[in-house]
Amino acid sequence: MPAVGDICYRRGGGVYLTLPPRARLSDGTTRTDPDQYSLDASVMSDLGYEVSILTEEDIAAMFPPPPPPPEPTPLEAGFDTGLGWRLAWQADDVALLTGLYVLAQRAEQLGVDQPVVVTDTDGQQHTLTFAEFDQMMLAYGAARAALSAEPTPEVLP
Repeated sequence: MPAVGDICYRRGGGVYLTLPPRARLSDGTTRTDPDQYSLDASVMSDLGYEVSILTEEDIAAMFPPPPPPPEPTPLEAGFDTGLGWRLAWQADDVALLTGLYVLAQRAEQLGVDQPVVVTDTDGQQHTLTFAEFDQMMLAYGAARAALSAEPTPEVLP
């Protein structure tokens, strides 16, 4: 990786770290040793190169930071529980949460006071009462239904 202060060559608004291995001069002759011809001011002038020093701006232009990742789709982002964590809503996730809900509801009907443990999209577990889980699942189901009702962009073959 080049560093600020390294030798570079400027020509026509561009910054180059190396010179071409073969250069044709205006008189038709060629030079094939950049280490040698870079020391000859008249050759460098004829080729249009100027010996220079790399700046921070040069390096930033040569190696720009990668673009930020795209925003996740609503399906990828999951459901915001409003409790500082998210639930996934891919088909497998919906099936697991639905199964958990059915079991928790049955335990509630039988009078079993059993907390419900839900795993979020980051793999963290959260313990809820059945009443809290019930409210969250109603909101989860409504949000997932609304997402399913949104028009999807057509997929091209």
